Amino acid sequence: MRVIEPEGERYAADLLFLHGLWSRPAVWGRVAVGLAQRGWRCWLLDARVPAPAEGGGDAAVDLASWQRRAEAAIAHLDAPPIVIGHDAGGLIALALARAAVPRAAIAVAPLLAGTRPYIGFVQRELARWLGTRVAPPPRSHACFRALSAQAQTLLAAALDTEEGRLVASVRGAALLPGAPRVPALVVAQEADPVVPASLAEITARGIEADVLVLPGGHWPMAEERIDVWTTHLHRWIIRRAGKDLLLLRGDEDLRDD
Repeated sequence: MRVIEPEGERYAADLLFLHGLWSRPAVWGRVAVGLAQRGWRCWLLDARVPAPAEGGGDAAVDLASWQRRAEAAIAHLDAPPIVIGHDAGGLIALALARAAVPRAAIAVAPLLAGTRPYIGFVQRELARWLGTRVAPPPRSHACFRALSAQAQTLLAAALDTEEGRLVASVRGAALLPGAPRVPALVVAQEADPVVPASLAEITARGIEADVLVLPGGHWPMAEERIDVWTTHLHRWIIRRAGKDLLLLRGDEDLRDD
C-alpha cells in the first residue's frame, strides 16, 4: 500500500483510496497529491496485491475478497480512515460504510448498474463461468469521452486486463448497497455514460446517503480541472466526517455554521 505523506499534517484520520476495474492505485495520484497538500495522509491501496503485513489481506478475485482486502488495510491504520472509492471501488466504499468500518465513505461513480455499460452479456457469462481475464474498454468507449485526447491516451495505456471472477461479481442492481452507518457520499458526474447521474441520485436517496453531481465523465480524476473537483470532496469531508476530530485551525471557511 503506497502512502503520500501530508505537507504539514493537520488531521487525525487518513484517506484511503480504492481504484476501480482495470485500473491501478496510480489513477488516484493527482487527487491524493492535492489532498496531501491540504494536510491529509493518503493511502493508495492495490486490491490485487496481498499484504500479510496488513493483517493477512488477500488479493481481490471478487467483490467479497476486495472488501476483505480493504478491511485488512483499514485495520492496519492507526484510526478509521475516510475511504474514497471509484467504480467497483465505489461499491466497496459503500459496503464498508454499511458495516461502519471507516469513519466516512465517498463512492465516486460506483458501478450501480454493474458491468453492462462496459461489456456484453456473452463476455460477462464467460468471465463468470470460465474465469477468463477481461480486457479493459477500448479507447473508443464512451467512458473516455469526457477526457482530452492526451488524457484518453494516458489512461487507456494505464489500464490492464482484469480478473474475470472479479468482473463477474459486479452484479449492479442485483446487489444494491445497503444503508450506510457512517457519513457517506455518492458522487456522480453529469456526462458519465457508465453510471447515470439519475441512478446515483435515486440510489443515494434510497440509502439515505448524500449525493453530489459534478461536471465530467466516468474518470473525473483524469480530467484537467481536478482541483475544483477535489475541493468539493474536501469540503464534504470537513463538513460531514466529524469536525471535532478532523477540523483543525485553517479550515474554518469550509464550515457551514
